[in-house]
Amino acid sequence: MDAQSQVKSLIDSSQNILIAPGQQALGDSLSSALALLFTLRKMGKNANILIDKIPENFQFLAHLEPFSSKDFVIAIDGSEKEIGEMRYEKSANGLKIYLTLNKGKISAQDVSFSTLGQNHDLVIALGMKSPRDLDRYQAPILNIDNQPSNENFGEVNLIETTNSLAEISLNLIKTLGPELVQGNVATCLLAGVICASQNFRNAETKPKTFEISAYLINQGADHQKIIQRLYKQKSIAQIRILGRILEKLNFDQEKELYDAALTEQDFQECQVRPKDLGFIVEELKFNFRYLPNLLILWESHNSPMNIRGVFYSTKPGLVEKILENYEGVSRGEGVLFSTQESDLILVKEKILKIL
Repeated sequence: MDAQSQVKSLIDSSQNILIAPGQQALGDSLSSALALLFTLRKMGKNANILIDKIPENFQFLAHLEPFSSKDFVIAIDGSEKEIGEMRYEKSANGLKIYLTLNKGKISAQDVSFSTLGQNHDLVIALGMKSPRDLDRYQAPILNIDNQPSNENFGEVNLIETTNSLAEISLNLIKTLGPELVQGNVATCLLAGVICASQNFRNAETKPKTFEISAYLINQGADHQKIIQRLYKQKSIAQIRILGRILEKLNFDQEKELYDAALTEQDFQECQVRPKDLGFIVEELKFNFRYLPNLLILWESHNSPMNIRGVFYSTKPGLVEKILENYEGVSRGEGVLFSTQESDLILVKEKILKIL
């Protein structure tokens, strides 16, 4: 049985599940934890997250669905002890609990704390190298991580060297049910991908990251809300058009080319104009500089209408091929060019032949 099948079997046989995100790379682990939380609840599981407080900039994800991490349980090991009476005293400064023991003594090691009012039958650790923070939970551990230094401390260990925990979580949720990847779940996963890749700026960002992002946007992930909350320096128009490009991004494996084509309707819905594409091109140049080849085409409503484009490539000679066939201006590894054609599909086909 492969790891994904083992994970599915473990989750299917569990009902009360605690998800514990690691504190390193919190944006990725917390976003992935919330995606798993919402997924498990859709499956009818009793699930919650082990976290003291959701950071303010991530609270918009928690608010996608009713969620609380405030249910707190104090448990006392009663072995070799007999508790006779209990009373508590509540004041403005806090709460005191008084216990009268008929037998035995209580030490600090006998007291444990939990965010759930039930016995856990599964703990999911996300991005934890060791289980030291989970020792107090008497439950099997599903250990999910993307770091090879992980100590493999779980009953089942899902360790994959990927750019993000969100990517592993996405594959896991697809195993549980592909139809579960939508709406709030997709938004949380996309937030994890964006955090792990530093909004696609990390030097380790791979082409697969963009494929996953496009898939999640197509599944209903709210890219605009994520960027607005986590990267507020961008305007709403910028966020919209970048999201639209991610949504339309295609990959030609033979040419190693990522491409997207923008229509007049795209500009209207994103509330940008073709002449405003300057700042978008610069953003794309920075964000997509780790891709082998990138082509963006758009309808330019000059008179007569024609197709314009920008092409970036890390491979020598390809920019020159574009300039040999179209009028344009070279800018480092990129070229801004215009065509005489008015059909986006036709221009793309011609460029594929040129490359």
